[in-house]
Amino acid sequence: MNLLAAAVFSLLLPAAPSDATASNLLQVIVTSQQQHPMMPWQASELGRTAGYGIALDNRTVITTEHLVRNAKFIELRRPRSGTRIPATVRLADAQVNLALLDIGTGAAPSNFAAIATDGPSHKRQPVTILQFDETSQVQEGEGQVVQIMMAPLSDAPYASLACSVLTDLNVNGEGAPVITEGRLAGLMMSYSRGERVGHMVPEFVIGRFLERAQTKPYPGFASAGFGWTALVDPVKRRYLGLTNDDRGVMVLSVLPRAAGTTDIKPNDVILSWGGKPVDNLGFYEDPDFGRMDLACLIKMRGRVGDPVTVGIVRDRKPMDVPLSLVQREDAEALIPEDLEGTPVEYLIEGGLVIRELTGRYLYAHGADWRRAADPRLVNLYLSQKLRPEKPGDRVVILSLVLPDPINIGYQDLFNRTITALNGKPVRNMGDVFRIASQDGAIERITIEAVGVDLVLDRDALPAANARIARNYGIPRLFHKRTATPAEPAP
Repeated sequence: MNLLAAAVFSLLLPAAPSDATASNLLQVIVTSQQQHPMMPWQASELGRTAGYGIALDNRTVITTEHLVRNAKFIELRRPRSGTRIPATVRLADAQVNLALLDIGTGAAPSNFAAIATDGPSHKRQPVTILQFDETSQVQEGEGQVVQIMMAPLSDAPYASLACSVLTDLNVNGEGAPVITEGRLAGLMMSYSRGERVGHMVPEFVIGRFLERAQTKPYPGFASAGFGWTALVDPVKRRYLGLTNDDRGVMVLSVLPRAAGTTDIKPNDVILSWGGKPVDNLGFYEDPDFGRMDLACLIKMRGRVGDPVTVGIVRDRKPMDVPLSLVQREDAEALIPEDLEGTPVEYLIEGGLVIRELTGRYLYAHGADWRRAADPRLVNLYLSQKLRPEKPGDRVVILSLVLPDPINIGYQDLFNRTITALNGKPVRNMGDVFRIASQDGAIERITIEAVGVDLVLDRDALPAANARIARNYGIPRLFHKRTATPAEPAP
């Protein structure tokens, strides 16, 4: 039986829980770097973060995805040791904030015990949190699980099952393992010193992550492929043909290309999911966690491809409809998140920076990005980010104008959606590069909601592009992920 199977099937640790688990504790030191969110030709400064993970055996460590996001180099360190061991990311899932690391070959520590999971977490459950103190010795702190809920993940636009943990221990790094009775109960994601409350990924999620990590390709976690809202207005409920039993939420929209969701339509009212009643706020009774959001039943209990019978009311008539759970890929979105900071494709012509809109681009405006970023782009993201009209559709924008004599008068036209280049419609950066290659240059840009096109002097473009690259220190005036025989020249 391999490591992951051992973890899933809850192999016991030795009798002394704290000592045995402490021997598996590792500090995870991450050197990270990503492309600048606003200037994609420029890399941000290297950063270093320290957190924790726990070894599942001599080759595998589990930690949080957020800790190792954008990692360029990862090192591991055991308690009371200065030796650093290289590691690499094997698998990371931002939708549940978990990652598996491979310990570097030839340098792996030995004698790690097999780690057990604990079964479903419970409110008021006592736990122990492990971390390093200032002398690199293992420090233990007692805590208690006080709440279990579906909660938004930090720095990711996803919700996942999480536990609130009350503790007096000043948790000094994410990924710190949470132990109960010699078994892994979770990994800390965050901690507020003022409130003395942290949030952890519970073992319920960890177990499913480890189990699914054994499948190639990794199937991820399930989605229903539609959005819904609470249904408490009595007038609306009567209009939809509902009785006063306080059940049912209304479907707002169905995501395109969500296989298996064709039998669910907007304005359907969901009364039950897989036989479990759903109330008018979108909650159901979970056998382990009590009253939980419907999202838990779908994402945490379901699996990609699972068939589900959904009880609905449509056109005032009750009926059962079949549905298959799907996985939503970031690449399918109209506006991808790009949480990992993957270098985005861009083209700079006459100082006009052309690229696709991403969630990360908007988040770069700061914590108050909904107010600070351009409201037109924010509205697109909040209302349509998962809804391309056709596969491959993206929002192409003029993100920035680098001032130069060739673009005088255009400097205030930034963060605008581009609909056409040289009179040809644009759906994504693939279209941008194709048009640039076929026409030899981009000389006319059509901006949405602007009555006059932006026009560049074609004859002056070569000299202007060279001058802009030199003046702004831009090594390449374009970046294209997939090379083709005809690329636009920088």
